[in-house]
Amino acid sequence: MPVSKRLSDLAFKCRGLFWALFAAAALFFPGSFEPARYAGGMLIAVFGQLLRYWAAGYIPKYRTEKIDAPILVTWGPYRWVRNPLYAGNFIMGLGWALMVGWIWVAAFTAAFLFLYCYIVIPAEEEFLASKFGEQYLAYRESVPSLFPRPGKFMPDTSPYSRSFDRERAWSEEIYSIRMNILVTALISGRLYITTLL
Repeated sequence: MPVSKRLSDLAFKCRGLFWALFAAAALFFPGSFEPARYAGGMLIAVFGQLLRYWAAGYIPKYRTEKIDAPILVTWGPYRWVRNPLYAGNFIMGLGWALMVGWIWVAAFTAAFLFLYCYIVIPAEEEFLASKFGEQYLAYRESVPSLFPRPGKFMPDTSPYSRSFDRERAWSEEIYSIRMNILVTALISGRLYITTLL
């Protein structure tokens, strides 16, 4: 059953609020500290941020409140997944959830997949299909949404492809990097306090 355009527009506009709610929940309802699980979660979160940074270096400004895309990017990480920024978000959130506890992994995964796969991504795809037509439909047919699969990727043949732009990636991702460091520090601090109690 498709989601209303009004709801999908609101979800897109407030997609950053999801992370604030998740971080707040992790702080108010902390899990337990286990060194191996914590270290694994930290590495996963860092990998997610690196994926976001890589993806940000290939697309125009994306921090908008309305769905927009001046060009259809099908190169860089977009060759393997259509939504590498959201894939990076998922990986980071999974890392934080693992740092806190296994039950958090299940809760985060369910909430993320519902919000992004059922509401946010379909709204973006509807916009992209209407703007880019057959070009986007062929891309969607060839490349998975969030998780890469063997044999499903875009050939690197676009005449519009650009190289990675480090300055753009940094200017677009500096906010996320700061917020992710803050969330990681808050979760780490809360887990440390929990071990002392």
